[in-house]
Amino acid sequence: MSTARWKEPAVHAGAQTVTLISGLTFAVSGPTGDIDAGHSGIIAGDTRHLSRLVLQVDGEPIQLLGAVTVAPGEARFVGVAGTRGDSPDPPLEVNRLRRVEEGRVFETVRLDWWGDQSREVLVQVTFDADFADIFEVRALDADTGQLDLRHPVRVDWNGAGVDFTEVQTKATTRVHADPPADGRSAEQLVWNARLQRHQAWQLQLTIEASTRLSATAVEHPAPHNEAQVHSIPQGFGRACARSLGDLDALSLRDPLEPGRYLTTAGIPWFVALFGRDSLIAARQGRMFRPRRMLDTLQALAARQGAVDDPDNDEQPGKILHEVRLTPRPWLGQTGGAAERPYYGSVDATPLFLMTYGAALRWGAPLSGIRALLPAARGALAWLRDAGDVDGDGLIEYQALGPRSLANQGWKDSGNAIQFADGRLAEGPIALVEVQGYAYRARLELAEVLRAFGEPGEADELVAEAAELREVIRRRFWMPAKGGAPGCFALALDGDKQQVDAIASNQSHLLWCGVPNGEEARQVAQVLAGSTISSGWGLRTLASTMAGYNPLGYHVGSVWPHDTAIACEGLCRYGLHVVSHRLAGALLDALDLFELSLPELFGGQARTDGDAPVPYPTACRPQAWAAGVPLQLATVFLGLEPQLTERRIVLAPSLPPRLERLVVRDLRFPTGVLSVAVSHTGGTELLEQPAGIAVEVAPPLIVG
Repeated sequence: MSTARWKEPAVHAGAQTVTLISGLTFAVSGPTGDIDAGHSGIIAGDTRHLSRLVLQVDGEPIQLLGAVTVAPGEARFVGVAGTRGDSPDPPLEVNRLRRVEEGRVFETVRLDWWGDQSREVLVQVTFDADFADIFEVRALDADTGQLDLRHPVRVDWNGAGVDFTEVQTKATTRVHADPPADGRSAEQLVWNARLQRHQAWQLQLTIEASTRLSATAVEHPAPHNEAQVHSIPQGFGRACARSLGDLDALSLRDPLEPGRYLTTAGIPWFVALFGRDSLIAARQGRMFRPRRMLDTLQALAARQGAVDDPDNDEQPGKILHEVRLTPRPWLGQTGGAAERPYYGSVDATPLFLMTYGAALRWGAPLSGIRALLPAARGALAWLRDAGDVDGDGLIEYQALGPRSLANQGWKDSGNAIQFADGRLAEGPIALVEVQGYAYRARLELAEVLRAFGEPGEADELVAEAAELREVIRRRFWMPAKGGAPGCFALALDGDKQQVDAIASNQSHLLWCGVPNGEEARQVAQVLAGSTISSGWGLRTLASTMAGYNPLGYHVGSVWPHDTAIACEGLCRYGLHVVSHRLAGALLDALDLFELSLPELFGGQARTDGDAPVPYPTACRPQAWAAGVPLQLATVFLGLEPQLTERRIVLAPSLPPRLERLVVRDLRFPTGVLSVAVSHTGGTELLEQPAGIAVEVAPPLIVG
């Protein structure tokens, strides 16, 4: 299988992780290429098939020079090895070329000798396999690499390699070496390598994982005319190209319909279809890959809830939380069989409807949109009925079954929803951002219904949305006091009391258009403040809250997608100064994370000369983190098509650190759009689709 190459390689140096992927198979290693327990491994079908692959020369580790990821599934690791009695210049260069395909990993080890005299060295490769479930790997101690559960494994050594077999499931990992080893010591294969100048010594390793995969995994093929982003400075344009490569690496063919592609959530823990993550990632990339919105909607509609099953949080019309794409009995967080969807998400269903309307505006075929109407009506019925636990018009959740997540919004860790004093909220819980999604979902569905000649039902939904908007503003708003601006509460608890923590969730209301202008301005003041803005992005929980922890998963860390949503919402209200400040923080973080943002990072306050603090188990690439540059590019252009009306609106606004932004070859049904924006030259329309009016307009101000 060939792998599409990124426009810009990602260069890794220092103590970083290198991740290669091909479908449901991926290799996670250190920067030298070594896989040495911890969270690294060769993983296929959610099982770690190789937990150790360590290269040494004469008993010594390879010294890192650098690593280059040249494609999503291919990397080159370069190092040197010292040899006894040699000059200060290391004469032995060590190159490792690793390539990942579905179910297989190929590695070439090449030793280049630059000394004058020939030399014999001992090449040693250590292997081990534990067949750990991916969530066992995530939960282990990264320092000791110890697992609470060790799967019984049979090991068969031979001169040409080693076979590992999990005794219970009969899953196997086969390592084949060419040339065959000259010997074996403990868990190592050993070669006596004769080194001569200009005669490279090579070792070929092939690692095969026997796992029955239920999906044919391939990269999403690049369109014939891929959209191009150029910027001054150049980093942002390069980051957009990297984002498209990362999202392609996360793409799998849907096993239910091989003609469409799924965007999985992230490597290594979440190579699965998630309702929330996949929908948000599809919306983020809408300017570049509008088709992905329809693919995602169709994939989720095909798995939409059909029955009442409290043990699985399934209800008719509900959109799933997660489905694994491997048939292995799941040992991880949600239990049960992996191929069975789990529905414990309170926000995926309204996000489905929000994306449905966006897909129509961005030119999805009307036949495809019409075919999804039954699923959309089912989702609306869930919002009106089962999603509203107590009938008060708001969407709530409560953990009821053995698989239920304690929290079922995007902040789904157990301590995520807490009061300002640190007390955990008890359910049923109504999250503030979910109400915003439910408001926007009605407006989006109304737009679709109007396009299909259903004005009466559309008007009913618009009226419903207006009523819900007022309920949200009344019940969640916390007025200004003590000189501090007002803001929206994080949630309502089971007693309908405001969960008064100051958190980033409220910014999603701006994205959905819920606050009035004055409320939006006060929220912007909160988001601009140093208690919630770390300098690298928005903290999930303000630093003044009792439960704040800068390395807490959802209680103080920074999630880039969360900040990007705030940027888009602020622009909706014309609040560009704060939006640009937050966007600039993300652009700075992009530079330091080598143009590929992780899922999250620490919320420590930014100081001169420092960098964001990595989060230990963050996915990278991760779908909605990879989508951030693409979303920001859309926000900077202020691009919003309304193709049912044959028009496109541009309301550009560049942050100060971007002098110029050029986006070429955006594909629309009747042609391409190319546009350039700069602080000095304004907006230049370079190309436009035939028969579509392009309007340059000021940003939308919501009253």
